[in-house]
Amino acid sequence: MTTTAADVLKAKKALQGMINVTPLTYSKALSDASGAEVYLKWENMQKTGSYKPRGALYRMSKLSPEEKAKGVMTASAGNWALGVALGARSLGVKATICVPANTPKVKIERCKELGAEMVLHGRYFDEAFAHCQELVKATGRTYVSGTDDFDTFAGHGTVGYEILEALPEVETIVCPVGGGGLLTGIAVWAKTVNPNMRIIGAQSTAAYTLHECFRAKKLVEVPVPPTICEGLAGGITQLNLDLALKWFDDVVLADEGKLKDTILWLLKNERQVVEGSAAVGPAAIRQGRIKFRAGEKVAVVISGGNIDMDTLGLPS
Repeated sequence: MTTTAADVLKAKKALQGMINVTPLTYSKALSDASGAEVYLKWENMQKTGSYKPRGALYRMSKLSPEEKAKGVMTASAGNWALGVALGARSLGVKATICVPANTPKVKIERCKELGAEMVLHGRYFDEAFAHCQELVKATGRTYVSGTDDFDTFAGHGTVGYEILEALPEVETIVCPVGGGGLLTGIAVWAKTVNPNMRIIGAQSTAAYTLHECFRAKKLVEVPVPPTICEGLAGGITQLNLDLALKWFDDVVLADEGKLKDTILWLLKNERQVVEGSAAVGPAAIRQGRIKFRAGEKVAVVISGGNIDMDTLGLPS
């Protein structure tokens, strides 16, 4: 199996009216900083504050009646949890979600408000995922994956559909990557439309597993230090790596220590609240980690805005 452009188109049609078509706006500040013509795709303005409902709603629309009756489980660093919680409420399905103990409080509380049962376990995604798999075996519920599911990738790929619909002449797309499901879906559509499209993933120097695996062209063990990019932290699967090697042109790193500065810079210059994981694309551009031709048309995905204000030293 794989995800094709036809699958992305099916997802686009299925999700019509269920998700927001988010804005793509010109960024004078990033354009001036890079020499390129930079546009920002504001998925922080998506339902639940991130792109995740796209894949979650499309994947869960394919649950059988028996699966819906039993309920679903998932593991998440936060935003996927919100997408699944929203999808479960929409479908009248019970959802149990395992998240790391350091997941931002705002994400946990919003999941509870959507009716999901929350289980906090472990320090990062891999530990929450392992615990979730034990619960799936014990309960017989359906595991809904945010990282290893082709329907999920197709749903996420609708971000790419919208970018090219709004800016057909785009030449490069920059996007945060954890496991890479969002950018894989985007790349499937974008490179089908334009095989010369440049697809660049961004991580931070503290959440950099895919970067190291991409460089080595094999799965390698990477430590997971504390990071404000909790959505990008943790291990990846062979499937994730195979897809990244197939579809991505590069994966770059932004300096973790300067991410808060970029978040505040985006708040000042773009008037938008952006979470740590979503700031890596603009941060990498500001830090000169990606080279552009003068006037090159670039779309940067801002994947979410669910950040605890105390992360920035601001009152909640």
